[in-house]
Amino acid sequence: MPLPKLDKNKLFEQVFRHQAKDKLERFRDYTLEIESKFAADKSRLADSFTQATEGLGESERQEVETYFADDYYIIEEVHVGLYRKSTLVSVYSFLENSLNTLCRHLYKRNGYPIELDDLRGEGIVRAKCYLEKLAGIDFSLMNGQWSIILSFNKVRNCIVHSEGNIKASKSSEKLENVVKNSPGLSLRDERYIKIDREYIDAVITTIEEFMDKLHDQVFMKNA
Repeated sequence: MPLPKLDKNKLFEQVFRHQAKDKLERFRDYTLEIESKFAADKSRLADSFTQATEGLGESERQEVETYFADDYYIIEEVHVGLYRKSTLVSVYSFLENSLNTLCRHLYKRNGYPIELDDLRGEGIVRAKCYLEKLAGIDFSLMNGQWSIILSFNKVRNCIVHSEGNIKASKSSEKLENVVKNSPGLSLRDERYIKIDREYIDAVITTIEEFMDKLHDQVFMKNA
């Protein structure tokens, strides 16, 4: 009996879906592990402070508190801040690379007349244009996720190009609105983007939903 014919479209669908879900789950696991480490560091610092100030008078306690406050600042604002910014940049790079890879796959598989690099622009906006014009993808079905992703794009660009300083960005007013309307984002000293884990979790979930809907359309059209 001959072997069943390999359904390449179904195979590619499984590969693309698996890779996206696996990578995003790894980001989740990574954030959980690192956040737990920093939480443990702060807990140990709090215990050390309690022990160091036991039996001290108010003035002595304030002196010790200043010392421990510096250590806490280093953990919370420096180490945690750097980790969360770098995580968001990595998540964005994954999204951009995934969209570009999908565009190039569809070009080869369907023999489109132009390649992704033939279009003007760059990044996720160029990929969206390619998927709409060549693959016939309807992004209106993903409006909610895409809107959040575009806001995420502004945050990422501010981190990469302005070290998170919205005042040094060309679109400071738009960034300020993004921060105000995004749970998990706030401003430190009225200019530096401060990221809570809530925002990272929300971005990962949004990208996961977006990729699921995108793959539904792509592979239904190529079935």
